[in-house]
Amino acid sequence: MVRSMTGFGRGVTSTEQFQLTVEIRSVNHRFLEVTTRFPKEWMEAEVHTKKMLSSFVSRGKLDVSVYVKELSQQEQVLQVNWPLVNAYKEAREELQKQILLDEKWSMTELLGLEQVLTVEVQETSKEEILTAVDQAVRQAAAAMIQMREREGQELQEAVVGFKTDLAEQIALIRQVADQAVQKYRDKLVTRIAELADISMLEERLLAEVAIFAEKADIDEELDRLTSHFSQLDETLQDDVSIGRKLDFLLQEIHREINTIGSKNQSVEASAAVVQAKTILEKMREQVQNIE
Repeated sequence: MVRSMTGFGRGVTSTEQFQLTVEIRSVNHRFLEVTTRFPKEWMEAEVHTKKMLSSFVSRGKLDVSVYVKELSQQEQVLQVNWPLVNAYKEAREELQKQILLDEKWSMTELLGLEQVLTVEVQETSKEEILTAVDQAVRQAAAAMIQMREREGQELQEAVVGFKTDLAEQIALIRQVADQAVQKYRDKLVTRIAELADISMLEERLLAEVAIFAEKADIDEELDRLTSHFSQLDETLQDDVSIGRKLDFLLQEIHREINTIGSKNQSVEASAAVVQAKTILEKMREQVQNIE
């Protein structure tokens, strides 16, 4: 199935602590490039996402954005730093030897000691994060691929239409291919007749026409174009990434048309070559969007 490289998808999943939204935007690119925006502490999930997306698509620049919305306050636990409390106690006892102090500490005094109390937040487990990210990314990727497939169908129809137009121009060139040789012979006969008796130069005339006919022969180029068109039809039916192969085929078609244009200088063929190049350029614009 033909796929475009342009698409968008969104996936949403929730846990008890947060709602996770993943958005994937895809545009044209020669290769596969995945750019992600994850919370810095979610590195494992980020690596997993890139690996997963590389198994879904072959080409395109993918921009992955992650949005996290907290649904409930995370549990917080106060911890007493007992080693530090004991250190303060020992220091107070040393001071007490030199300075008269109250024997007991008040609660306010204890709580005022720096770093005696620490707050620990119960973090979401890596497994829970990875599961949520996996679900949201799969949803987003499925939606993006569905859009790429819809646009791919439109691209395929456009390419097939242009290929039909191109084949018509090539058929026209094939029809008028022999006219160039005949026109060259007629022109040569006219020029020779102006200078000498044509019957005396018939052998020379035949030789000149034969040389020109060999130079202007485009049968091989036309046969190769027929083969390229068949490969184009077959490639459009493949289930794998076909963008690069299509681009290569169009380069080969362009090369053959250029050769035809340089060999056959008839007015009809030249006009058809120009039209064929115009159609081919439109085809290449569409193929640039195919995965």
